Amino acid sequence: MANSSPDTGARGEDILAAAGIVVDDEGKARARRKLDEARDRWTPELDAELRAQIGLPARAA
Repeated sequence: MANSSPDTGARGEDILAAAGIVVDDEGKARARRKLDEARDRWTPELDAELRAQIGLPARAA
């Protein structure tokens, strides 16, 4: 691992590259698909359940 931290204004890809992680277009597309799938599975009921589990108040409608 690198000894110095990347600039806090650096792009995400630059930060990953500094850690030796290469990001390509195929990986970005795969990550976008996974995020979209997770968003599609998220429901208001899951949100309410999670908020209750961690002690947060219910969201206002």
